[in-house]
Amino acid sequence: WIETWSFSETIHSRSYTHIIRNVVNDPSKVFDDIVDNPFILERATGIAKYYDALYQLSQLYNLYGEGRHVIDGKVVEVSLKLLKTKLYLCLVAINVLEAIRFYVSFACSFAFAQNGILPGLGNIISLINRDENSHAAITSNILAMLPSDDEDFAIVAKDPEVISQVQDIWKTTYYEELEWTDYLFSKGEIFGLNARVLKQYLTYVATFRLKA
Repeated sequence: WIETWSFSETIHSRSYTHIIRNVVNDPSKVFDDIVDNPFILERATGIAKYYDALYQLSQLYNLYGEGRHVIDGKVVEVSLKLLKTKLYLCLVAINVLEAIRFYVSFACSFAFAQNGILPGLGNIISLINRDENSHAAITSNILAMLPSDDEDFAIVAKDPEVISQVQDIWKTTYYEELEWTDYLFSKGEIFGLNARVLKQYLTYVATFRLKA
């Protein structure tokens, strides 16, 4: 399933590139804005830091093994349990990413298609939406199974500090998407779709995912 997931993300990237190149006269303006836009960067950073933390600790674990190590003048603790904690939080971040991060933007794309504008866009996004639902289900199942399969993960999942961080990931992502909604509609409505309606939709999706 990892290879399938990787393949689908490649298709998603190519699909978004195809959409932009066919809608915008100068695609470079859009691509340049992605790395400069503070709203996009904030949303990316909120998730990426958990990937980075896992990657950095896994590198240290492979290089130095478990223990306390002095690296660049700083004492760094490296342990398998801590590595599993970083993995668990990264999986939560991925789960939240797949569960609620894209749906405000998806809804805007569907609104165009439903009003007869860019119907191909709606078809592409519906397929991407299907994949994201699948990815959310996969990560939810992994997070549910890990504590029963591994004693360390069972301890990690019940750790009050970890639980607090999990709640923070969900809250941060939810509020960032609310801000993203305001940004998207800062210049007006589209086809009767507005920030208020989309925020209600986002709240519904987030509540549904949390219950699941």
